[in-house]
Amino acid sequence: MKKRIATALAMLLLLMGLVPVWTAAKPLPLRVEVNTNRIYFPDEQPYVDKAQRVQVPVRFVSEALGAKVGWNAATMTVTVDLDSNRVVLVLGSKKYTVNGVEKQMDTAAERVGGRTFVPLRFISEGLDASVKWDSAVRTVYINTAGFDPNEVKTDSDQIVEETLHGFKIKYNTGSMMDIKKSSGEGTQALMAILIDFGMWGGDYEMQLEELEEILLQRVEEKTVKSVMSYVKTKKTPEPELEPKEFSDDTFKIRVASNINSNIAVTIYYK
Repeated sequence: MKKRIATALAMLLLLMGLVPVWTAAKPLPLRVEVNTNRIYFPDEQPYVDKAQRVQVPVRFVSEALGAKVGWNAATMTVTVDLDSNRVVLVLGSKKYTVNGVEKQMDTAAERVGGRTFVPLRFISEGLDASVKWDSAVRTVYINTAGFDPNEVKTDSDQIVEETLHGFKIKYNTGSMMDIKKSSGEGTQALMAILIDFGMWGGDYEMQLEELEEILLQRVEEKTVKSVMSYVKTKKTPEPELEPKEFSDDTFKIRVASNINSNIAVTIYYK
């Protein structure tokens, strides 16, 4: 009996050592500023939807922009008018119009807690306002001066290229994909490529394209297809991807993702 208890205890301790413990820090609340003035929401708060877009209560943001908001309950239609611009969205539809011209977005307006929420970027850009997201402080900055087509990018905005272990990689492309470097010495990884879902602004499809482009430079096409097929099974942060390895004659590639985490694609020499 004692032997069985000891064995069970040993197995329990082993399992506890093998299973990582994750602690999730409470994220900072989302902030929205219009021309440096913070907007306060009395009840329902902005949130990030499954498409990684910031949804905001339409009335408060639109009024801060000086726009007029209309709501037709019968057709579930939201209209936002500012000067000569009009944006029209229908709840649940990814199609919207700007001044009568139909456009497509990757998410839709929603109804939450009695408030109508709309994707912030589509409304703001439809009204000729610029939108920028600072993930470090979880703040959206809206500038009603509009976009300057002659704006010169700062150094931090420039696309940077470098060669790492024979792979050409790019930074600051706008996709929000993250690449962790390593020396590759011994059993160390050459690099870890993270499909970063981000809080807002990350381009999932663009990250997938960049990942595939990097892998195809040196990894056999058949192996790359297998890797990409597995990676694409996770489209949002929530699901888990159990660790899985793929290899060709030169490289070993490990794909894994915890629940509510980014996808890590790690490249090793065999």
